[in-house]
Amino acid sequence: MKILIAILLNLFLLTDTSAQQSRYFFKKLTVADGLNDGGIMAVAQDNKGFMWFSSRSGLNRYDGYSVKNYSHIAGDSSSIPTSLSRTMSADSSGGFLVGLENGMLEYNSRTDRFTPVKALQNIWVTEIVPVNKTSVYLATSKGLVRYNPVTKAALFYTNSKDSIFKTRFNDIERKKDVFFLASNNGLFQFNIVTEQLKKIELPLLAGQRIAAIAIDKNENVWVASYGKNTLIKFSADFRRYETYNQYFESDNKTIKNFVSMLTDLKGRLWITTQIDGLLLYNEKNNSFDQFLHDPLKRWTPNTNLHGSVFCDREGTIWIGGNNGVNYFNPDKNLFRIIPTFNKDEDIRNRRVARIAVEDKNGKLWFGSIDGIVRFDPLANEYKEWNNRENKAAALHYNSIRGLLCDDENNIWIATGKGINKYLQKENRMIFYSMADSIPTSFYFSADKDRNGNFWFSTRDYDGFYYYNLVEKKFHSIRSFKGLQVFAGFGGRKLFHDSKGRYWLGFNGEGLGMFDPSTGKHYHWKTTDKATNNISGDFIVDITEDKKGIVWISSFTGLTAIDPVMFKTRNYNHTNGLINNSVSGLAVDEQNRLWLGTGSGLMMLDSNRSYFTTFGLQHGLPSIEFPEHAASVLPNGDIMMGTQNGFIRFSPNEFKKENKLLIPFLTTLTVLDHQDQLLSASKIKLHYDENFFTIGFAAINYDNAGGTWYAYKLDGVDEDWKYTQNRFANYTKLPGGNYTFRVKASVDRAEWNGPEQTIDIYIATVFYKAWWFRLLIAVLFIFLVYLFYRYRIRQQQKLLELQGKAQLLEKEKVMVMYESLKQQLNPHFLFNSLTSLSGLIQTDQKMAGNFLEQMSKIYRYILKNRDSELVSLKEELAFVQVYINLQKTRFKEGLQVKMNVSEDELHKKIAPVTLQNLVENAMKHNIIDLDTPLVIEITSEDGYLLVKNNLQKKNMVETSNKQGLASLQSLYQYLSRRPVLIEETKNEFIIRIPLI
Repeated sequence: MKILIAILLNLFLLTDTSAQQSRYFFKKLTVADGLNDGGIMAVAQDNKGFMWFSSRSGLNRYDGYSVKNYSHIAGDSSSIPTSLSRTMSADSSGGFLVGLENGMLEYNSRTDRFTPVKALQNIWVTEIVPVNKTSVYLATSKGLVRYNPVTKAALFYTNSKDSIFKTRFNDIERKKDVFFLASNNGLFQFNIVTEQLKKIELPLLAGQRIAAIAIDKNENVWVASYGKNTLIKFSADFRRYETYNQYFESDNKTIKNFVSMLTDLKGRLWITTQIDGLLLYNEKNNSFDQFLHDPLKRWTPNTNLHGSVFCDREGTIWIGGNNGVNYFNPDKNLFRIIPTFNKDEDIRNRRVARIAVEDKNGKLWFGSIDGIVRFDPLANEYKEWNNRENKAAALHYNSIRGLLCDDENNIWIATGKGINKYLQKENRMIFYSMADSIPTSFYFSADKDRNGNFWFSTRDYDGFYYYNLVEKKFHSIRSFKGLQVFAGFGGRKLFHDSKGRYWLGFNGEGLGMFDPSTGKHYHWKTTDKATNNISGDFIVDITEDKKGIVWISSFTGLTAIDPVMFKTRNYNHTNGLINNSVSGLAVDEQNRLWLGTGSGLMMLDSNRSYFTTFGLQHGLPSIEFPEHAASVLPNGDIMMGTQNGFIRFSPNEFKKENKLLIPFLTTLTVLDHQDQLLSASKIKLHYDENFFTIGFAAINYDNAGGTWYAYKLDGVDEDWKYTQNRFANYTKLPGGNYTFRVKASVDRAEWNGPEQTIDIYIATVFYKAWWFRLLIAVLFIFLVYLFYRYRIRQQQKLLELQGKAQLLEKEKVMVMYESLKQQLNPHFLFNSLTSLSGLIQTDQKMAGNFLEQMSKIYRYILKNRDSELVSLKEELAFVQVYINLQKTRFKEGLQVKMNVSEDELHKKIAPVTLQNLVENAMKHNIIDLDTPLVIEITSEDGYLLVKNNLQKKNMVETSNKQGLASLQSLYQYLSRRPVLIEETKNEFIIRIPLI
């Protein structure tokens, strides 16, 4: 009976628990998340920001994403001992200390190992308080100890002559240079400068064991004991006090309810208990707000049995208990969770929230699947109306999807089978029916236009019905001028924008709009067209932003329509949405768009550039928002229904956070093997380890899922890669040196924080190594050199053979040419002597002249018989003498014309070439006075042309047909240009190259 009375007294004195449980969202960290076990005894934060939790089976380190475990392993001397830890702390020199029941450990982050402190072996360390780099004060089983982390030395004050130092201390609270020490023998005060210790005489606590002590923002000293008076608040001078024993059971037959207490960064007092959950001192009411576990409300703590409590550097409160860790930041709680009902009948799934409205008295009205609820936020009172078997009907139907409050504070209710109106002043419910010109049908929403009409959208009949407040009558949309064209479309939502345009959302038929100023109607449906398309045909909510853009949510996406330009823009999971199912829409004062989706709440910034996503980790009771409209309350707060109650928040409280995040590297995974990278400065990999994954993170416990990362691997990534994924994958990297860089930010557009880098060396396979490539290059050059030498030798041999061949060819040609020149002697001599004989008998003077010219010819031959070339001028003079001799014989039957450019006379030609050609023409052609032989000798393009008219003899007696062939062979040796022979129907032309 005594225990029952105490419990009832607690329930009476504590601030109403249901009002407080929606105040904070408690995040959880349990065995399912990686903890060694759920029995948490101490919580601390190290200098890098990691959270540490001691449990029965070891230690746990948490980085906001994953947990690393440390426990004792039999036979492994480097593992931690089996002794329990009830206190931990970072020291001022960058280290981390773990107090045990039989000593203390120091953690080395570089080696990821714990080292026992020899000076504290077999001593129970109950509290650790760092002061500076060389001084850490410890409350131990042997009294107060000062430990130096640099020298590893420990000073035991119990060795002092003053016996007071032999007291065992349980807790330490620091106030500047003074320690308040809780002990089994009372409360003490210690000055760390003078090292003076004195006892604070408190008759109220005489003979009691002091368990804990805390100092709040008003410098009140809170003392907890395990005696008669459980909790006392003393003034700073200890002259005034107030007891709060009613919050804790003190009977010897009950468990020790009180565990620990803490003042956070803002001086608020938090107390953990083993029965009454978590307590927060409410200074205004001089009472304690209580936070208890509720299995049907996932935002509450997951247990009522708590142990340690800790406040980190960001103000987050961490609570260790028998079911892991609960944590939350009391100053960063954007969303307030309001249960749809204050009592849950799970069989009806009453947690699902749909629509909300605020009446003139500030009370909230909720539509649900199980009736309508009125909630008084000040009194935390619920009243519900719903239908139950064997009772009079309270509503048309329990399923509520639309609510409105009129100027008389009456509540209009759109249900699944008709429209109700609740008269608050009369406490009376009205049921409307076809007798009132509105069908008892399935209604999706209740909306108010700018003219004061109430609209109700139904999937049946005419689709839309409205109530005229002046006439106090219902009408069909058929009677509304301009909107009658949309009668018969199943309705889901109606919106009247700032320009007087009516927007109608249909149940499967898309979207309609009527502009009274122009009288025009518009209708949008989902099509395959790329432009002027909308995201879905089942419309949920419609709203207008401050720039006049109309936003439409649907089952399959979000659409923005510019009603002036009539341009649409659609959003889905391919361009920003986390889920295509979009429900409630609301625009805040900063013109940001808030939208509920099937996977969380989203906010689109005022520039329409970035989406911000909110999930369970941000305090939502559920990430699924049902297909119902959002509500904007008179004070600007937004309310949206979820599958687990309503959320209410002030959008102005959400601001872009300029929180500086420091990234760190977590893991390196190579070939399915994972290593830690917390203290690594360089990574060395084998050549076949060029497939790897680098893990990274940043301490952001308030919003771990909202952290953005930018990373790049120099030499591989041309630019930074932006992601919320904490892992970077690289494959098939060639050997070499790389630098990996990573940055972290809470804002996708802001990257002013520091970057973490690590050098990576990948060995090169031998056939890709520089020395191997150099060796191959040298070997290749050597082989090329050998091949070159071989080719040179072969070429030299070939040249020698070619030289010998050319020499033989030359000798052959010269022999042939000499033979050709020698042909001149007998034949020419015979003809000349015959002519001379005739002249001697007829004209002795001409015979003498003929003889002289013959001598010139043979003198020229004798002079040039050893010459390969003569000048063209000399050859022309010689051939002229030859022609003169032949004209003595043939008279005008032989006509020779010479027209050679003077610029060509210095060039060379083989001796007797022209003579042989003239003779060849005379030999093969008829020479007659009636048909003279005409020979022309000219120059052209570096050639000497010898041309004659063609009048061939039938038979040539003295020809061996080798003359021209020998001449061609000769010039092939003398010149690169060939002798050209051309014969036409009327002419024979030979071109001799001039040299």
